Amino acid sequence: MPETPAPLPPEGGPPPGRFRFDLRPPSAPAGVSIARRLLRDSLRALGRDDWAACLVLSELLTNAVRHGGVPSVLMELEAGRLLITVSDSSAVLPRRREPEREGEGGRGLGLVADLAVAWGVEPMGRYGKAVWAEVAA
Repeated sequence: MPETPAPLPPEGGPPPGRFRFDLRPPSAPAGVSIARRLLRDSLRALGRDDWAACLVLSELLTNAVRHGGVPSVLMELEAGRLLITVSDSSAVLPRRREPEREGEGGRGLGLVADLAVAWGVEPMGRYGKAVWAEVAA
C-alpha cells in the first residue's frame, strides 16, 4: 500500500500549532487509514489530543468512500480549532440514521455530532458535496 507523503511546510516552517493538509486519498479503506495516520501524527507532534479528531475524520471519510465516490480531504488547525472537510462527487446528502441494533451501520453521523463542536453539509450541485466538522484540538 503506497504511503501518501506529508506536504512540505512553507519556507521557514508553519507557525507553531498550525497546519493545513489538502489530500486526495485513495477511494478505499486504505485511504482512510492514510489520512487518519497523517492527522494523528501531526496532532501528536504538536502535543495535542488526537482521539476525537481522528474518529471524526474516519467517520466522514469512510462515508465518502462507501457512498460518495472520489473523496478529497482538507484539514486545517489554527488557534486550537481543527476544521475537517471531506468532499466527494455524490450529490446525495448524508442523513443521520438510527443505529442498526445488531449491525455496524448508522452510528457515524451520530458520533460526529457528539464529538464535534459543529458540523454540517454544503451541497456543491453537480460537483457533489462537502461534509465538515469542527473539533476542538
